[in-house]
Amino acid sequence: MVRLFYIFCFSILGCQADYSVVEKNILEAVSDSFVQANKMGALDILVVLDTSGSMSDNFETVGEGMQSLKSDIELLTDDYRFGFITADPDRLGLQGPYDRHSTDIDLLMAPSLLPPVGREEGFASAYMFAQQGAEYNFFRDEADLLLFFISDEEEQSAISAQMFYDWLHQFKKDTRVDAVSIVTLEDSECNTGWGDTVGYKYIELSRLFHKSALDICDKEWSVWVSESSFLTMLKDHVVLTRQPRDGSIKVYVDGEALRDDGWTYSKNYNTVYLDEMPDYGSYVVATYMVEER
Repeated sequence: MVRLFYIFCFSILGCQADYSVVEKNILEAVSDSFVQANKMGALDILVVLDTSGSMSDNFETVGEGMQSLKSDIELLTDDYRFGFITADPDRLGLQGPYDRHSTDIDLLMAPSLLPPVGREEGFASAYMFAQQGAEYNFFRDEADLLLFFISDEEEQSAISAQMFYDWLHQFKKDTRVDAVSIVTLEDSECNTGWGDTVGYKYIELSRLFHKSALDICDKEWSVWVSESSFLTMLKDHVVLTRQPRDGSIKVYVDGEALRDDGWTYSKNYNTVYLDEMPDYGSYVVATYMVEER
């Protein structure tokens, strides 16, 4: 009966309906997360440093970066050691190993104690150093390995980034391995404009490890050293990838929701900061709502 009335109204009487459009925002659920580093056993850190003349101004920053790394590593393990070699496979000049009994001064001075060299072949140096293991007795079978390549020039050996990456995982097939490149980038302010100054092969190695290379021209790069490797990174914050709707953020650690007073959100940095450092191996996730694109 009602249906017949509407048909009559529109067709016979010409009634007009009053329509209003209500816009509703469609929301999308988003989550960002990280896994806290595990408390580890043994860790070997090898710094492969370009000691050519153009790099001498960087030695102090290298030492400061390794000092900072040492402090952060001691939160994870006391079974670690540092070694420094040059990027010349014929003049490796090992300095170290330095361990928990070494002083900050040891790490600060190590770069300047390496011999000056003219060759810039970081991949070849690391490979030759490993092949001469009996002579140097640095690498430990049970230890994870963290490599640093620091240079303001391209890697100039015949070894490609993929070739080095494959060999490295074979060399440390029973433990974890990571590599960090601190080099000249294409958009570095100190880039001379010559193609051979950009560390393309080191940058490619970083990409193979699913990360970006650090910019050697950034005077503050040393403060990011610990966060540059999954082996040494302890985090107390989650950087959000989208802009959250006000009041929609929830934070969980290993599936347990944190109280709202256990974290803070910085709108300027779009980052959630936890009041307490999550335990080793914890899974931290921040969920929130955004307006659908």
